[in-house]
Amino acid sequence: MTGARRSDPGTSTPASCLAYWVTSPGVGALREEQLGDARLHESLVRAEYSAVSVGTERVVGLGLVPKSAADAMACAHMAGSFDLPVKYGYSLVGEVVAGRDVGQRVHVMHPHQDWAVVDARRVVVLPPSVPSARATLLPNVETALNAYLDAEVGDGSERALIVGAGVVGLLVAFVLQAHGYRATLVDIDAGRRRFAENCGLAVDVVSQVEAGSFDVAFHTSATSAGLQTAIDALGFEGRVVELSWYGDRQVSIALGASFHYERKRILATQVAHVAKPVRARMSHAQRMERVLALLADGALDGVLAPAIDFSDLPALMQRVYDGSIEAGLPLVRYPRASDAAARERRQDGA
Repeated sequence: MTGARRSDPGTSTPASCLAYWVTSPGVGALREEQLGDARLHESLVRAEYSAVSVGTERVVGLGLVPKSAADAMACAHMAGSFDLPVKYGYSLVGEVVAGRDVGQRVHVMHPHQDWAVVDARRVVVLPPSVPSARATLLPNVETALNAYLDAEVGDGSERALIVGAGVVGLLVAFVLQAHGYRATLVDIDAGRRRFAENCGLAVDVVSQVEAGSFDVAFHTSATSAGLQTAIDALGFEGRVVELSWYGDRQVSIALGASFHYERKRILATQVAHVAKPVRARMSHAQRMERVLALLADGALDGVLAPAIDFSDLPALMQRVYDGSIEAGLPLVRYPRASDAAARERRQDGA
């Protein structure tokens, strides 16, 4: 962090902001930046919460983004490059204080930053039914919904496995639950299993599974071992829906046993495109409507980790990079987030 916060005379909005930057592999800091005025098609957002996408931000923060994937992985409002330094992140919730949508709470794909001028055409206006902290789950719920749609699980009779009890795995369980499924979730980490058991979702949590027991497996662990577990757990003509992003890491799996003669498949799913099975009848806007409806469920609050102050984000990111981060979605709280929470409580009681 450099310098003191400066404000323009006669205004209540600052001339500068603080943003989290990855400065070198595995190292980050808060940096002061100039903050411009909101112009046409822009909004000035005062942040309330942001969320850390552990898997993606670890790959980015360790400098593991392949050059061939740099354009595809670039997100709105990022700065720098994946060669580092870079300002990267994609789940920020706040209140619009100038420009378009003044007074609205919005979600925007944006790095961790206390004030931000954003493209107003890229924001999602949040309904009163979705509190600000929970709204940080929006991109991950959208990912989980797209994986569910890609899986084409049908009438609810198929046996569903989720490999990996991270945030995305838990949200896949939640989306399946919302569509009438009770999934089995497997994870080798006892702490993650305990978190999954206590987060309030309808899911059976186990440490290992029997080979050939499932029709569809959602893989979220971003490890070769996890992917192998998903493949081996499938029965005849089962399919793995792969949600993990590996960056430039190599993946090794054994396909010489049941993979071929049982006609198993591995399907990549990614949130940038509406799932192919529903593409002709569902737009991105319609998918977002479904996401916001799912986010109205208070059960999702159990997926959130306790919020930390924005000033403590560099220390939290160190735990992300070294793999020691606790279970649950890492949540960042900005100044005045408590005011927003009080406002939401008043609205709920109205």
